[in-house]
Amino acid sequence: MVSVLHVTQPTSGGVARVVLGLAKAQQESGLDVAVAAPAGELSEKLLAAGVPWQRWDSSRQPGPSLTDERRALKHIIAGRDPDLVHLHSSKAGLVGRLALRGRVPTVFQPHAWSFLAAEGRTRIAATKWEQYATRWTDLILYCSLQEQKDGASHGIDGPGRIVLNGVDLTQFRAPTPADRAAGRRLLGLPADAFVAAVVGRRSEQKGQDIALQAWQAVRSAAPSAVLVLMGEGYEDGYSAAEGVMTRAAGDNVRSVFAAADVVLSPSRWEGLSLSLLEGMATARPTIASDVAGSREALIEGPLPAAGAVVEREDVDALSREILARLHNPDLVRREAAAARSRIETSFNETATTRSVMDAYRLLLIRAGSVGSTAG
Repeated sequence: MVSVLHVTQPTSGGVARVVLGLAKAQQESGLDVAVAAPAGELSEKLLAAGVPWQRWDSSRQPGPSLTDERRALKHIIAGRDPDLVHLHSSKAGLVGRLALRGRVPTVFQPHAWSFLAAEGRTRIAATKWEQYATRWTDLILYCSLQEQKDGASHGIDGPGRIVLNGVDLTQFRAPTPADRAAGRRLLGLPADAFVAAVVGRRSEQKGQDIALQAWQAVRSAAPSAVLVLMGEGYEDGYSAAEGVMTRAAGDNVRSVFAAADVVLSPSRWEGLSLSLLEGMATARPTIASDVAGSREALIEGPLPAAGAVVEREDVDALSREILARLHNPDLVRREAAAARSRIETSFNETATTRSVMDAYRLLLIRAGSVGSTAG
């Protein structure tokens, strides 16, 4: 039986949901799977699903704790003795590759390049690290074509494969009118208000500040409109004067999507936003900033567009696209159908898991470890 160890620092949000989905599906397919991560929301869900969890204490940013984090991860790896290690996001990518140094087949999945979040010398250092670390990376999994292009444009040319993020179509589905009404009752939203939603960790990356600026123009045109901000870092609250509702992160994210007329994804950088895809799976038109993955998900390809893509940090363009949908219910209905169709065609979790398993199989064959990853 092939043994796989996933390593992640984020315990909530999109990265954690990807790790949870992969670990559960791979265990069901017969792999010996474990996840190393800090204690938190992810560890609770792993244990509830019967997936082994190894506690790995790690902070989000590199710092004085790096030596201890590397030592702890080396101890976990030695105990598990995996055939393959899958490192998720920048911190696990840093610590994991320093700990492994190519001794075990290593997969790195950036989930958005770390250097895109930095400026000046920090950005230069992060870029140089990623260039150097390719020597200890057997395979880079990219969430989108643009993420691969972003890496290549910064001199990161290790072996790679594009595996689009996917959504569990049984959990995220097109809501019925009753689902929409129930979502609005749960959140305390008026039945007839125009509602937009941003789902994601409260951070510079996710661009909630951009959505709040754009919302001022929307409220001028539609005083009853409500913007819902949900994610880690928020507490439940409502400002009637601003038309802004906040909700703490939780399992009622599907109700937020069902209650919304449109979903906003104003991120400053991404690999391919999972919350964007989840909103689309819930048949919601989405307006996203022009970061990695947005065009592929929303507007490119043979299928009809499922929303709009605007320049990063362009508040006026974002407000115009929101207002265009507020005034055109027919456009919203067309984009809603297109959104669900695009997810079913290209961004479903089953296809994502299959692609990752294929990547493992080829890597392990090349490494001479095993002939197959299938149980």
